[in-house]
Amino acid sequence: MTTNVAERKLTRKDVIKAWLRYYTVTEVGNSYERLTALAFGFGMAPVLEKLYGDNPEQLKEAYKRHVSFYNSEGTWGSLIVGIAMALEEENANKVSKPEYDSATDEENATEMITNIKIGLMGPLAGIGDSIDMGTIRPIFLSLFIPLAAKGNILGGIGPLVLFGVYMSFLAYFLVRQGYTLGRDSVASVLQSGRISKLIDSAGVLGLFMMGALSASYVKLTTKVVINTSGGAFKIQDTLDGMLPKLLPLAVVFLIYYYIKKRGPKYLRIVGAIIGFSLLLSLLGIV
Repeated sequence: MTTNVAERKLTRKDVIKAWLRYYTVTEVGNSYERLTALAFGFGMAPVLEKLYGDNPEQLKEAYKRHVSFYNSEGTWGSLIVGIAMALEEENANKVSKPEYDSATDEENATEMITNIKIGLMGPLAGIGDSIDMGTIRPIFLSLFIPLAAKGNILGGIGPLVLFGVYMSFLAYFLVRQGYTLGRDSVASVLQSGRISKLIDSAGVLGLFMMGALSASYVKLTTKVVINTSGGAFKIQDTLDGMLPKLLPLAVVFLIYYYIKKRGPKYLRIVGAIIGFSLLLSLLGIV
């Protein structure tokens, strides 16, 4: 005898509620350890309750995978929220099937959803920061500069309102697109192997952006000067001649090596950076 299990389906209201919860607190629960993961988990909570509410073990695992390390630009990150909801919906419907293996299939689901989030969060953050913060916001500000120069209050309020409306509509559009994309094509995408290609491409873009950000924002130079008979020998000039930004690059690789060996112990890393910075500064090295 075959038992028909009702398909678990998220409604438009469920999607909007989850997105609003995420979007309103996306920068509130920031921490150095998990960054915006708590906001992501808070947004996903009602969705996970609806999909796994009658299965405590599945619910616990779902919560765990959505409070792991996460960081992306809030508006464009809404696309990831939508995709995550679609993937969780797909997984919840698999759980109720007799052929579901609670050990293997659960591990595969966690790995798949987590990898998709990790693979997309960096590139989408770069897109959001460059398009919204680096392009759209300056355009809105420039439109109201003449009013502000004349002392008109709209010159100060206008950009905030206009940019806020733009960001909200864009975020809603992206979460809907993410959910639709995940819901309609998750099976074909997984079977065709396009997800692995997407993650690889996103990873390359993320590494490219990490290199650019490291070169721009990691500041480290040495003051060491060696006096010789031929004059003063500046170590920093020699390093710049070999490879500009060599010391910042070395620091980034050193931190990366530590994370690979010891795990993401971010508070310890931040403490070590502050400690070494003070020590080397007192010694006159940097």
